[in-house]
Amino acid sequence: MPGPRLYNLASPLVAACMTPRAVCTIDLAALTHNLREVRRIVGETVRICAVIKANAYGHGAVPVARALLRAGAQSLAVTSLDEARELREAGLAVPILVLSGVDPADATEAVRLGLVPVAWEPDRLRALAAAVPRGARLAVHLKIDTGMRRLGSDDAAALAKAARAESLFVDGVFSHLACADQAGHPSVEAQIRAFETAVATIEAAGLRPRIRHLANSAGLLAGPQTHFDMVRPGLLLYGCSPGPDLPDHPALRPVMELRTHILHVKTVPAGSGVGYGWTFETTRESRLAVLPIGYGQGYPRALSNRGEVSLRGARAPVVGAVSMDHITIDVTDIRDAQPDDAVTLWGGADGPEVMRLAERAGTIGYELLTSIARDATRSYRGRDE
Repeated sequence: MPGPRLYNLASPLVAACMTPRAVCTIDLAALTHNLREVRRIVGETVRICAVIKANAYGHGAVPVARALLRAGAQSLAVTSLDEARELREAGLAVPILVLSGVDPADATEAVRLGLVPVAWEPDRLRALAAAVPRGARLAVHLKIDTGMRRLGSDDAAALAKAARAESLFVDGVFSHLACADQAGHPSVEAQIRAFETAVATIEAAGLRPRIRHLANSAGLLAGPQTHFDMVRPGLLLYGCSPGPDLPDHPALRPVMELRTHILHVKTVPAGSGVGYGWTFETTRESRLAVLPIGYGQGYPRALSNRGEVSLRGARAPVVGAVSMDHITIDVTDIRDAQPDDAVTLWGGADGPEVMRLAERAGTIGYELLTSIARDATRSYRGRDE
């Protein structure tokens, strides 16, 4: 029986197989800069809770968290217990706010990990209090619905009553703004007033929350009236503005650069249909380049015939349908384009802006950033400036 086949790792064929489809390069110096812009806007006395849910918006939760804490963030926010556990296992000891709360069955784990879950239903809050191990106390933040109509209590008094349990410590109270990315939207002022009323109700019940917070990225740009004791920046930290017309617009730097390479180049005649469904037809003899990334790796199908990439200092349009594992671009006007050339899908010094691409795709930048596969190759450069 023949022995195992040995491969020459230096051979072009094997090297091509080992080349990652796409690489996210995360600029930690840009991340640090963006956090400092948030600090400039909110001042020195307001706490910053960095939102790193969804794998830090696709940037990598652990390295991003470490960089943000080095740069001055005082706490972190995630969605779930699993996201919080990853940070604790990485040795991060700061307060971690769990925005979607924890199940009462996980109360012991939340105490063990020192987490701060969010709570918004009196019955669930009572169940959580009953599940805390004897002799332990669990810090919680109470969430009030002031107009988002998502998670949050409409009855601050009932929530405060349920929170007066010996096993619980109400560390904070907060809400979430619905339309802060729209400059001057009247709902912002209405939600601020509703939040202040709810806080007064909670304090009248004998609770003294240490931290009041309302503003996400868009909210903290809407003005100091939204800042209270803490802000929760997310998108801003990653270099994307949630609203260019907001009053205090920061000087942001993009943090993620998504790159791939040309896999194949071919010349096709005029009148050729391209891709599934032939949604694009060439009007001239054209050189087409195939890239080894598609919606299976996080590049949205909605950018079919709408997207563009950066290549050799020029822009090339996406033509035809984005498929699961490949994108086709038109490089007819980039004569030197050839296999293995680097291609920037978004970000960096010359790539398309992710928010502009999101507009073309009919979505938001959050979705593009968080769609990049968790197991995609990520590399990190830079530290504190």
